[in-house]
Amino acid sequence: MATMWWPEAAEYNEFLAPAMIVSGQGSSSRVPELLQSRLRISGGTILVVVDDIVLDAGLAAGLLKGLEDSGFRVVISSGFGAEPADTVVDAAAERAREANADAVIGIGGGSVLDSSKLLALLLRNEGRTADWLGVVEPPQGVAPLVLIPTTCGTGAEATRIAMVTVDGSKRAASCALFVPTAVVIDPEMVKTLPGGVIASTAMDALAHAVESLMSTARSPMSAHHALRAIDLLVGSIEAAVNGDSDALARCHWASHLAGQALNAGVVLGHSLAYCIAHEHPMPHGTSCALALPYTIAYNRTIDPDLGALIAEGLTQGRSTSLREAAQEVKDLAARIGLPTTLAETSIPAGAARELAERCMREYPRPTNPVAFDADRLTALVESMRTGDLDASFAVAG
Repeated sequence: MATMWWPEAAEYNEFLAPAMIVSGQGSSSRVPELLQSRLRISGGTILVVVDDIVLDAGLAAGLLKGLEDSGFRVVISSGFGAEPADTVVDAAAERAREANADAVIGIGGGSVLDSSKLLALLLRNEGRTADWLGVVEPPQGVAPLVLIPTTCGTGAEATRIAMVTVDGSKRAASCALFVPTAVVIDPEMVKTLPGGVIASTAMDALAHAVESLMSTARSPMSAHHALRAIDLLVGSIEAAVNGDSDALARCHWASHLAGQALNAGVVLGHSLAYCIAHEHPMPHGTSCALALPYTIAYNRTIDPDLGALIAEGLTQGRSTSLREAAQEVKDLAARIGLPTTLAETSIPAGAARELAERCMREYPRPTNPVAFDADRLTALVESMRTGDLDASFAVAG
């Protein structure tokens, strides 16, 4: 490494992580044992929140049978879709309350895992999803929670955040208790993912790792996880998309590390991603991949040693230049079939100002190292139309 940069270890910080992480081929079969030995739940009703595709593909069949064979009553909740609305979560919560569920197991991508967190809260507390937005401390806590990710991107199984769509806009609930008791990282759960899904979700994980390093709330632990995630992802994403199962398993693990790095939060890239998707719906990881090179450009004035470290990671040691790192990210996204310019979407020319203002209004990021500015963000978005990285870097001066 060309730099010795590191967050100040003497500064106060908090780092939240699951109490237990179980990983390895077939590890999801150990969930009944985890419930009994670690969570001290020996019977009763378990709410299994599962992605429709996962359920239809039979990926949860072994786990469901294992729960029933161990004496648990299983209630399945599905139908959350790619962007679950609060009304969908509320309906699921009513069914779970009626069943007197004792614990929640979430199996799926980010939408299902975030819904699982909200359901764990609603099982123990009154109200609806919309009553629990923002930073919350539920007086009755949350139900025991086990999360099993089935993509290699969101990292939702490791974070305190649950995203949900309310009145057409994505909103967040933040609760320390959303970090689950146990997480299971089972490569079996991602082995059938299509290449396009791997591309999008893995680039989401890369965005998490890079943005968390840029965040002014970074800590020694978040930096550790972020750097290792970048190393694994940059070296594995393309091979995983092309069918390498070992590379896919590395992306799956790196996604979890990047999720833990999200203790530091994300920065401009995710704000841009939400605004891009508002104008032209697309998978979240795809919009994050599109925004990441330009986020690097906007934040080019970060600590030079930190910038060099990020660049080294993204270029696999070939360069300490953030300009070259941004190009590397853009080229990687193109090679795996993701859009790298706004011109490749249906977002109309002339929408830059509106998108920039929405970014500032709805998704401010006080931990972004460079303050949001409407004029500079407008210029940045305009440069994204044609993919002009030189113009993007000029925005930061």
